[in-house]
Amino acid sequence: MSKRKNLSKLIEKNLPQELVNLTKKVVNLATNRNQKLYLVGGVVRDLLLGLPNLDLDFVVEGDAIGLAKEFSDKTGGKLTTHPMFNTAKIRQGKLSIDIAMSRTETYAKPGALPIVKPGTLKTDLFRRDFTINAMAINLSPTKYGELIDIYGGMDDLKNKLIRVLHEKSFTDDNTRIWRAIRYEQRLGFKIEPKTLNLLKRAMPLMKTVGGYRLRRELTLVLKEEEPEKALLRA
Repeated sequence: MSKRKNLSKLIEKNLPQELVNLTKKVVNLATNRNQKLYLVGGVVRDLLLGLPNLDLDFVVEGDAIGLAKEFSDKTGGKLTTHPMFNTAKIRQGKLSIDIAMSRTETYAKPGALPIVKPGTLKTDLFRRDFTINAMAINLSPTKYGELIDIYGGMDDLKNKLIRVLHEKSFTDDNTRIWRAIRYEQRLGFKIEPKTLNLLKRAMPLMKTVGGYRLRRELTLVLKEEEPEKALLRA
C-alpha cells in the first residue's frame, strides 16, 4: 500500500473546478456524518495519467444512500438509488457522481449479479476489474489526498498493462472481457499475458451474460473515440 504519495495538488490541478468543489462538499458531509470517504476507480486512474474525467466515484464506509440523498438535497441533480447494492448516482448535467458503500461481492454462478455485503476499503478495491482501476484516494481531512494502492495499480500504469486482480475475475463478470479490450485500446496499453490467457479461457462464458449487460458494454465500445480499434482487437 502506498502511504506516501499525496495527490491533493493533482486533484486541484487536473480536476475541473466544478468537480473539486463537489468533492469538497461530499467530504464535508461525510466528515459531519463520521464516515470515511474515498475517491476510487477510473477518476483516480485518469488523474494519474493526466486525462480528463467528468465522473466522480466515491466509496464510503456505511450508509451510502443516506449520504447521497443529503448531498443531492444540498447541490441538486437527479438522484437514482439502488438499495440492493447500497449505491446511488447523482447526475448534474454532464457530471456524474457515484456514491457506494464499501463492500464485498460474491457470485453464485457465472453471469449472475453479485451478492453484496458490507466490507472494507481493501475488499472493495479487490472486487474491481483491473489493478489500474483499483486505487483510491483518501478524502479524510487528516489524510486528504493520500494515494492507496494495495494491488499494484501504479506499477501497471507505468508499465501500461491491463491486469485482473484474481484468476476468477472474468468468470465472475464476463463483461470484463469487453472492458479489458476497451481500456487496452483507449489507453494504448497491453493486456498482461496471464490476464489475456484468463480472458481467452473465459470467452465461452459470454453466453451466460444477459443481453442488456452485453448491449451496454458494446454501447460503451461504440462511444469510444476510435471504436474500430476495440472491435478489431475483439
